[in-house]
Amino acid sequence: MDSKLLVLVMIVHLICMVTAQDSSCVRCCDYEPTNTSGQFSILRGEKGDTGERGLPGQIGKAGPIGGKGTTGEKGSNGFPGYRGPKGIQGEQGEPGTSGQQGPRGSKGLRGTKGDMGSNGQKGELYDFENWPVFSVARSSVQNGQSSHTTVTYDFTFVNIGNDMNLGTGIFTCHIPGVYFFTFATLKYNNKHAAAFIMVNNTPKARIFGDDKDWQGMISQSLTITLTAGNTVWVRIDKHSEYRNVQLHSNNKHHTTFNGQLIRPAV
Repeated sequence: MDSKLLVLVMIVHLICMVTAQDSSCVRCCDYEPTNTSGQFSILRGEKGDTGERGLPGQIGKAGPIGGKGTTGEKGSNGFPGYRGPKGIQGEQGEPGTSGQQGPRGSKGLRGTKGDMGSNGQKGELYDFENWPVFSVARSSVQNGQSSHTTVTYDFTFVNIGNDMNLGTGIFTCHIPGVYFFTFATLKYNNKHAAAFIMVNNTPKARIFGDDKDWQGMISQSLTITLTAGNTVWVRIDKHSEYRNVQLHSNNKHHTTFNGQLIRPAV
C-alpha cells in the first residue's frame, strides 16, 4: 500500500474517534466523503495491485492415524513384463519312465549292396538211397466196421526207407520235410466209399463216393509238411447215415496208398 495513502487512512481513523457527530467507527473503504464542513475531502483511490504471495507456513503436527480403510476392488492384470535373462543350467534330473511305442515309421531307402560274406559251412549230404518213397495196395475188399477202422495193406510196390508199415497201415516220418500222399479206391455199386487221410489223429483230406448204382475210381491227394515222428494213414469214415461203407479191391489192386518226400527240411 502507498505510504501517503496509509497516512491518510490513519488520519481519518483518528478523526472518527474524536468527532462529536458520530461516535461509531467507519471503515475508510465504506466512507463516502461529504463536503459539509468545508474543511477537507477524502477521495477513494483505485484498487491496488495484488501483493506478492507470502512464504509457506511451518508444517503442522502429524494428525492421528486413521482407521483401516475398506478393501479396494481387484485391479486388472498388468502388462507382461520383459523376458528375463537366461538362467543357469540346472542339475540333470532322473531318467523318466519309458513312453509308449510310437507308430511304425515309413520304409527307408534301400541301402547299398554289402560286401560278399564268407563261405558257409559245408552241408550234410542226404541219404538218397533211403529217401522215403512208398506205394502199397490191398488185394481184397475192406468194409467199414467202425469210424476208427484203419485201412491196411498186403502188397508192396516200393517202400524205400521202410517208413510204411503194411500191417498197421501207418506211415511214420523219420526225415522232416514236405511230403506228397495219394489214396485211391474203387467205389462199387450201391456202396458208400468214404475215408479220410489222417495226420496225427487229425482228418486232413476226405475221399467220398455215394451209394448210388454206379462204380468207378475215386481218389484224394495231400501235400503237407511233416516233422520227425508224425504219422499218416487212411481211416474209413463210418457215418451213421452211410449204409454199407466199403473200399472195393481185388488182386488188381484198386485200393492203393502212396507217399514220398519231395523236399527235405532245411
